[in-house]
Amino acid sequence: MTTAIDRVSDFEELLPSAMASVPFCSNLTIAEDWGPLLAAAFPSGYEQGAKLTPAQHRYLDALADRDECWRYTQLITSWFDDIGLPPDRNGIRAILAGAQSHQ
Repeated sequence: MTTAIDRVSDFEELLPSAMASVPFCSNLTIAEDWGPLLAAAFPSGYEQGAKLTPAQHRYLDALADRDECWRYTQLITSWFDDIGLPPDRNGIRAILAGAQSHQ
């Protein structure tokens, strides 16, 4: 996955692969799959209140719906902290809800 991430300049290009990987993601696979994709979706990080791109919104929404990603959140916290996103599902859902009201 990192080779594909390195070869594109826009997360929009990665979105089909990112969405295809979501059914296989879990808290245990963050370093191998959805963590690098999440970092690619937010290359400059996330600033509170920032408007999400449609690709960011769609990917975060899919991750928020995947129960297996949110078990033992201590395993995912550093990835979210590095990006500036809250490392909990309710925080992500709040961002998504706020983003919908801005679109």
